[in-house]
Amino acid sequence: MRKHHWLSSAAGIISIILFFSSLVCFIIAFNAPVLFPYSVSGNISNIFISLATNLFSIIVTVSFVQFFIDKQDEKKEQLEEKNEILRYNRLMYIFIQKYTIYLNCITKPFSMHTQDNPLQLNTNFSFEDMADLHEQSLYLCDKSYEPAIRLFYDAEERLRSYMVTMLENVQFKYNEDLKKTILKFVEESYSCDVRGAILGNQNMEIGGKKATKVISEIIKDKQHDWVQLAHDKKIGPNIMLPYVLLYDLLKKEIVLIIEYTKYLEELEKSSF
Repeated sequence: MRKHHWLSSAAGIISIILFFSSLVCFIIAFNAPVLFPYSVSGNISNIFISLATNLFSIIVTVSFVQFFIDKQDEKKEQLEEKNEILRYNRLMYIFIQKYTIYLNCITKPFSMHTQDNPLQLNTNFSFEDMADLHEQSLYLCDKSYEPAIRLFYDAEERLRSYMVTMLENVQFKYNEDLKKTILKFVEESYSCDVRGAILGNQNMEIGGKKATKVISEIIKDKQHDWVQLAHDKKIGPNIMLPYVLLYDLLKKEIVLIIEYTKYLEELEKSSF
């Protein structure tokens, strides 16, 4: 991919000048019998035809040289963009790890928080598995007294903010698919953000009981398929709706993180 259109480059301008000059030479050559005495018109015609032919050869040479230079510049740009993305990924990788840890916390029953690899994305979870998302996290590296959902939202916000920074500073001229993946994550995160409603339940009560306990019991209750009811628009401003929206968001974000990770793995292996 070239920085400028070829016709506006130095080689393009020179080629245009040479092209019109060669046309003039051909015109003079073919009209030599009219423009010059008969005795010299043949020689003059041959001279101008030869000159025109040489000019066309120069055009081909200049174009080839410019093409080679553009290809070299393109490879350099690709390598620079790759290295820039990999530099950003060093921090992105850490943010994704944090995100993964707390995603697993809110998508697994409380008793399972430390049983599996905390850095492996939990891709196969049900809505009922999120019943303990308001429970405290067992990971001591952060504020273990905070509910897992709050720690997750903190990690998700840091990841999203860093993605925005990456979108603002990397051109993604040669990695458009990666840009689309990152942008999609940011868009989904903002458009499906229900953290205010969910975190607001931490200090509320329902019928004299802590709202988080009531919500946990409702989520565990398999008699109601809250996800399907929400998708069928059969529940309106119900207390479960934000949790269904969170569930849907998590499923989308997991797919996008996997896409991002796979793309970076391939990028690291590439020869650019």
